[in-house]
Amino acid sequence: MELSVWAVNDGEKVLKEDLANPNKTGNSVWDGRTIRLFGARNETIAFQVIVENGDEEASSLSVEMSGLVHAEHEESRIENDAALDPDPTNYVGRRIEVFTQHYLYVSPDLGTAPQWFYAESAPPLHRSGWIPDGLIPANARPRLGGQPVRVSARSNQGFWIDIYIPREEALKPGMYSGSVTVRCGDAVVAKLPVSLQLYDFALPDENHSVTFVYASDVSDYYPDTPDIRDRFRRMAHRHRFDLVGSDVHMKPFDAELLARYAPYLDGSFFSKENGYEGPGEQVGEGVFPIGMYGASVLGREQEAMQREVDKWVRYFEELNWPGVYFNYLIDEPLPAKYEWIREQAGIIHGSPGAGNRLPLFTTRRYTPEIEDAIDIWCAHKIDPESMARSQETGEKLWFYNGYRPYHGSLILEAEAVDMRVNSWLRYRYRIEGYFVWHGTHWRHNHQGPRGRWHQNVYSYAVTFMYVAKDEAAYYGEDGVHFGNGDGILFYPGREPFFREQDRGIDGPISSIRMKNLRRGIQDYEYLWLAAQRGHQAAADAIAREAVPIGMHETVAGGQASWSSCGSKWDDYRRQAAELIASSAIDVTAN
Repeated sequence: MELSVWAVNDGEKVLKEDLANPNKTGNSVWDGRTIRLFGARNETIAFQVIVENGDEEASSLSVEMSGLVHAEHEESRIENDAALDPDPTNYVGRRIEVFTQHYLYVSPDLGTAPQWFYAESAPPLHRSGWIPDGLIPANARPRLGGQPVRVSARSNQGFWIDIYIPREEALKPGMYSGSVTVRCGDAVVAKLPVSLQLYDFALPDENHSVTFVYASDVSDYYPDTPDIRDRFRRMAHRHRFDLVGSDVHMKPFDAELLARYAPYLDGSFFSKENGYEGPGEQVGEGVFPIGMYGASVLGREQEAMQREVDKWVRYFEELNWPGVYFNYLIDEPLPAKYEWIREQAGIIHGSPGAGNRLPLFTTRRYTPEIEDAIDIWCAHKIDPESMARSQETGEKLWFYNGYRPYHGSLILEAEAVDMRVNSWLRYRYRIEGYFVWHGTHWRHNHQGPRGRWHQNVYSYAVTFMYVAKDEAAYYGEDGVHFGNGDGILFYPGREPFFREQDRGIDGPISSIRMKNLRRGIQDYEYLWLAAQRGHQAAADAIAREAVPIGMHETVAGGQASWSSCGSKWDDYRRQAAELIASSAIDVTAN
């Protein structure tokens, strides 16, 4: 049996049928023989192992990674505990994880059209083919991503490997070594050496940017897992973003409900006692929306509304919580709602009590007609007028989802680095917040022709549909608009509605897009650390090189300014690491 094994960084998507991928001969982590990595304490680094199959099916393929041992201090190791909890979101002792990449097929005639996801001038590279995204844990059901896996002839099978480097200062800097072993049945097909350079600094536990993802109720998928929401929350925290959409975000002020939620805000939930180890231990969530998508949680009558907003503001001010809270007043408002927005804002900002300090949020660019009503603008595309307004007034200006070439797209076909790019753009343009509209869009949206049906997200790439005018026109300008992979960062570990897709995992399953979202958030911390250590100008220069133009400076009708090559992004991170390492001042506790 002929198998070829090679490695690639975390900034590429290697399609199943791409047997001539240029990264095979070399890339930032692969010199043709050895996997070479670098990182800091309290960081998760990742790479991919690609197994290219020959002319016969490989029926029993498995990949494992050893621990990493310091070259001079054998007691200094990065390795898993001897026994791990079967729940993959119990991260205690879980430093090295191996995942099988799951591929979704996009036919040439069903690639995502421009519309909300990218301009015609800046399309994604992978318009069709078998595209990898879902990352199935090794202990999932065999033949459904669990090891061993079957690989068809003349195709690739990718494996994703995460390495969490603990924050402990006792973990010595220097060179660590280990290996990745690939087996077919009992036979060892390849053993690839792994070398890790550990820098002598740690990424902060706190994030200095705000990243939040909406996730709807998924309890129907996990009827036998009562703590399922906590499992999602642990995975999100491990990837450095916050989940929103819980009951507490969707209901009027409820002191008892908030008391139960407090451990997520003050960070006490994120502890080893609660199954969490990783970045942000004992650090709380950083964002709290009051209401989601314009849910009516404040009431309708003026006096009742003002009593309600007073409760919310007093709660957060007494809590002395360092995060950002706001009322998600309305979603993507059209001009017909402007008068209503001004009326609601007048009631809230006119409260005689503490409630007049409640910030109001909407998903829209700066709009003069409602400029005195909104405190946090969250735009699909940030334009010059919105940026000028933010710089003049100090109002928060955030963005959501993704639209090339203004910022990276979040659809399945987008380059792996697109989700990473969005954090670099945030650093580059001093934009604090980024919002992803959905992470568990496993039911069709109500605007589509299959409203609220459960989706088979493992076998059908189209995850968002919108009927423009006439469903009979189907795909086309006046018919059904759609997006592949839109709204999916998590995949279901259990699948009661399509039982043949049930992975047997009592928790969420991550994705390549989620991993690159994490990678970008960590990169932001690299740049932040470099700036804190006296290298602001140099860090800014790296960011300008990485993303020369974006956001409000984007040229309409232009192409994306950033590289789609994962190796380039490793080079930018390396430059930032060298800046940090050149200074002995430790500011990670700030």
